[in-house]
Amino acid sequence: MRVIAPPFRLSVLLLATSVACQDYNFASKDETEPPGDDTSDPGTTDDPVDSGEPEDSGDPEPVDDTCEDHTVPGETIDLNDACYVEYTPGTFTPVVEWEKSSWSVDSGSNNIMMMPAVGSLTDDNGDGVIDSEDTPDIVVVTYGSYGTLRAVSGDTGAEIWNVTGQQLQGQGAVALGDIDNDGIVEIIACTSSTVKAFEHDGTLKWTSGSISGHLYGTSDMPAIADMDGDGNPEIIVGRAILTNTGAVRATGLYGMGASANVGASAFAVDLDGDGDQEVVTGNALYDINGTALWYNGEDDGYVAVADFDADGQGEVVVMRSGQVRLQDTNGTVMWRASISGASSGYGGPPTVADFDGDGEPEVGVAGRSNYTVFDTDGTKLWERATQDASSGNTGSAVFDFEGDGVAEVVYADETRLWVFNGPDGAVKLESTHHSNATWTEYSVIADVDGDDHAEIIVPNTGSHTGFYVFGDADDSWRAGRRIWNQHAYSITNVDDDGGIPTTPDLNWLSYNNFRSGDVTAGQDGEYPDLLVDIPEVCIFDCDAGFLEVYVRVGNQGYLDAEAGVVVELWGELGDGTTTVLDRRDITDVIPSGEIMDATRFIIDVSTRDIVSVWATVDGGESGADERYDECDETNNVVTYTENLCPEAAEE
Repeated sequence: MRVIAPPFRLSVLLLATSVACQDYNFASKDETEPPGDDTSDPGTTDDPVDSGEPEDSGDPEPVDDTCEDHTVPGETIDLNDACYVEYTPGTFTPVVEWEKSSWSVDSGSNNIMMMPAVGSLTDDNGDGVIDSEDTPDIVVVTYGSYGTLRAVSGDTGAEIWNVTGQQLQGQGAVALGDIDNDGIVEIIACTSSTVKAFEHDGTLKWTSGSISGHLYGTSDMPAIADMDGDGNPEIIVGRAILTNTGAVRATGLYGMGASANVGASAFAVDLDGDGDQEVVTGNALYDINGTALWYNGEDDGYVAVADFDADGQGEVVVMRSGQVRLQDTNGTVMWRASISGASSGYGGPPTVADFDGDGEPEVGVAGRSNYTVFDTDGTKLWERATQDASSGNTGSAVFDFEGDGVAEVVYADETRLWVFNGPDGAVKLESTHHSNATWTEYSVIADVDGDDHAEIIVPNTGSHTGFYVFGDADDSWRAGRRIWNQHAYSITNVDDDGGIPTTPDLNWLSYNNFRSGDVTAGQDGEYPDLLVDIPEVCIFDCDAGFLEVYVRVGNQGYLDAEAGVVVELWGELGDGTTTVLDRRDITDVIPSGEIMDATRFIIDVSTRDIVSVWATVDGGESGADERYDECDETNNVVTYTENLCPEAAEE
């Protein structure tokens, strides 16, 4: 639930911006006498001579003609009352809202044994752009002799397009993301030996060269990430790394995130927080060039990542042959645990969430006859009987539907859609309105129709076909995101509009989950409201090629904003182009009701003239890099246009 408050007026905070910086006293604001006000000759102890002339009553000379580092202190600010809502937890009354079980094209291909992907492909509101404000769409592969790629509208199931004849894996997953920076998502899908990219309208964009031997060839799960932060995302399939044009950039030598049965689940993330993303597999970690940063000699397996030891870095959960293990950032095995009744080759891709509400991550995995949740240390928390003898490799997803701070597990086996209570596994839903022969698929949770309430999208084969969309009869479920873009999904790996972040936030620092849609669980109606302020700009050093900008970040919401909020300083150049001048991560919690001490940005203006600067927090108003669901998104940008250095680059 998002509550939109009236825009916060920054007039009090921005009073200082009307004062020319060259007249500003950089001493503490509490000092009444500026340093250096003594007019005596520093070379003598004599008192100044009184000339008898009246004192100059004009403006004082500047105290100093350099920009000296100082502190612009923070302060307490009033809270925005709209950021607190008396919230009553919702009900849990699932119903089938609509279903899509047949198609007008290639009608014999109507079974779905893959994870449905959700994102916006069409301009539904007519504003000329395709983004998160449009009704989401669902992309699936149905299978016959080969897979048929299909897209339907998320509110009705109306067909948008169907693509046949591309020899796609019939049970392979897809990934959605804006790989070419045109502002619209593309679709990545696999054949048995290549990768294909499709435009948002279904047009084939490119086909890669062969990566045979580096993917499984069946039920593979592509992932998208900008591994080197250059603005051009990479595509990861198994142990192959491709450019956004389909060229094979590198391949690894060891694992591909695959179990003993089917499918490769590798993905990229900055595991150690050093600023570079790596490809995570079950037994190796690769850099962007395919070099193994470590190989631990273990069997490969399906993977997920979260922070289990609170060290700020990611640990790798691996599921292989009935056994779950946790590996440290460097590949060292931390613990092992077995699922009941499992035999060689079984156990699906793991899900990570705070299942029991203790503030620590747990692991959920599906096997042939049970769904099991393991505690943070690997001990078994609970286990529930299920039926998946056909593969034992299915995945699962997690969401706090009622907003009571307790997550539910959504899991579909061969004959039923289950929803289990997170802390104890109590059955909240056992629906027989489902069937599937199963491989690595799972049901996803997203606001697929744009009504600000989450839905469950369930794939089917056999007696039920296509997919069903479950929602709440009372329209009380919390709002999910309008995107779920890939099998190895975490909240920060993709922006709301399908953009791929150049430097994504580490998901475990803010959410610490994986294959989970929970972005606001347990907030009890309290929301943060981040704002940004430029109280001072100093131009004294323009002649030396430097401009100094002080930026403060505050929070007038009722909920503290955790460390890791991103602040960017942008500039408009003399030729009309805009660019990011600098970017900082706020490493402290931003408390409710406070604006923090200013951060000092020193900008090189020696080779460019800057017409204006503006600061953004949490992605500004565009939603890019957005981390927090705020009660007011309109005060995340502030612009400064006075007293800049337009001529510095000419000198």
